[in-house]
Amino acid sequence: MSVLKHIGLMAALMLPLPAAAACFDLGKAEPHELSGMLSHRIFAGPPNFEDVQTGDTPEPGYILKLEAPICLTGDEDFADPDFAFDEVQLVSTDATGEAMVALNEQRVQVTLATPIPAMTGHHHRPLVAWVTAIEPEDGAASEGDGGASTVEAFYLALGSGDGASAAGFVIPEKTAKGPFSAKALSRFYGGLPEKLWLIELRKTGPNRFAVRYRFRSSSGTCDGRATVTTVQRKGRSFIAGIRAENGC
Repeated sequence: MSVLKHIGLMAALMLPLPAAAACFDLGKAEPHELSGMLSHRIFAGPPNFEDVQTGDTPEPGYILKLEAPICLTGDEDFADPDFAFDEVQLVSTDATGEAMVALNEQRVQVTLATPIPAMTGHHHRPLVAWVTAIEPEDGAASEGDGGASTVEAFYLALGSGDGASAAGFVIPEKTAKGPFSAKALSRFYGGLPEKLWLIELRKTGPNRFAVRYRFRSSSGTCDGRATVTTVQRKGRSFIAGIRAENGC
């Protein structure tokens, strides 16, 4: 990806600067903390940083959707205080990786280190920062994620060809036999010439999610979309149903 094209993509994410927008100084390693909605994403990586469905390498990561736009100062080349944005790219650390998976699709407060402006194709939002601590925002913990972490774990298990783990996230009455059994899931997803990649997971309603994924089988490439519903049983989330939207 050319530098000009990358700058153009970042500009598309910019918003009109509100009069009261908070502006953080990168020269002082700001912002130190932010809060918002955490969402897992699959970004497009090399070689073109444009679209995983045309062959770019998937780059898993996280976005923090802020309640109000912010701006940046402190870097003459890559920070423009006249432009605002409301999404930040977050990078997990060894200390926060598991917590970020568990808090996906929840409102969170994060403590940040090494905030930098977007400079390369691997930087998918105007600000990139590493998360050293994370916790649910006040009042968010009681809401739960509606099963987002369960849905993500299910598709990650499919991507590893691990049918036994994937079946464990589905209501038991659907896994004794048939397509959701551990044996069937392992046979199909474990034998794919190109493993399944979860591209997008988005909450669309209470216990309902839209997912996008991609894999290649002997029949060809599947650019799949599905609606997944979850259910709570004894405090744990399970997948109750999956409806494929485009036949695969």
